[in-house]
Amino acid sequence: MKNISFFRFLALLPLLALMLGCGSKAEPIAEIYPLEGMEAPVYYTATKPLNEGDKGELVVIMIHGWGGGTKAPKPQLQLQKALGDVYVVAPLYPRAQIMEKYNIEKDGRAIWNDSWSLNLTVPGTPHDDWRGGGDANGTTMSSYDVVDELLARLSDRALYPNLKKIVLAGYSAGGQFVGRYVAVGRGVVRDGITLEFAAMAPSTYLLPNSTDTWHYGISNRPRYCLETSNEQMMENLRRRRCLHGCGSLDVGEKSLDKTPCAMKQGENRFARYQNFKALVEKDSRWAEKVVFHTFDSIAHESSKAYADPFFVKYVKEIR
Repeated sequence: MKNISFFRFLALLPLLALMLGCGSKAEPIAEIYPLEGMEAPVYYTATKPLNEGDKGELVVIMIHGWGGGTKAPKPQLQLQKALGDVYVVAPLYPRAQIMEKYNIEKDGRAIWNDSWSLNLTVPGTPHDDWRGGGDANGTTMSSYDVVDELLARLSDRALYPNLKKIVLAGYSAGGQFVGRYVAVGRGVVRDGITLEFAAMAPSTYLLPNSTDTWHYGISNRPRYCLETSNEQMMENLRRRRCLHGCGSLDVGEKSLDKTPCAMKQGENRFARYQNFKALVEKDSRWAEKVVFHTFDSIAHESSKAYADPFFVKYVKEIR
């Protein structure tokens, strides 16, 4: 009888596991979806497609790092976990080298940065650099046009009726992308939605008072912002709320831009962050809109930054 009871218990184990699983929350999974209506095929990753809408008050558009562009970035899932039920969408900006790395055939999708080599001391042209709004190869479609399209979709009141805040956030190369979008991005959203930004641990910063080439300075700009005046750039920087963050231990050379214009900004990311902070604080209007935060005891680790309570509070607070 004891043996029979034991075997009956074993037979019930799958059912017990299922019952216990019903009470736990599944880990988020981000799928790849096409962004319809673009000049060349562009994809994004999210837990569901944009056209299904969302009832929440907050959406995060997350920009991946230099090594991303072909699949859901790992930090996206970590960010979703930290934020709970917040809808997170991540546009993909692949480079040819990344597609080759993952054995993905060129299938006509938009690709950026062919002019940039793997030698981090040699700059490419800003006109195809997705980190600064450059156009995809062979197109007149900026990486910033993709964000503008996402903002337009999210502004559809029928699909996102309760939306009050959108945060455009990026880390590392994604932080470069966001920091420059703050200066020149169109940033159009419907009435009732606040658009805010988080540009964390970028390798370099846009210095609006510099004559260095874009994306370090303001000369030789890409098509997207060619008509944007210097005055308009400064006005954008002074009126758009942005979090700039960097780890106190982010002093290594991993994927660090070492071009001449970059090295003028500092020896490493943390030094460049401190120098940028000093620059912003000289302009009182600009400083009013910028939040600076040092992630204590963090090196170049996006997962820790995205899970940091300060960052989560900044994103979730609806002002």
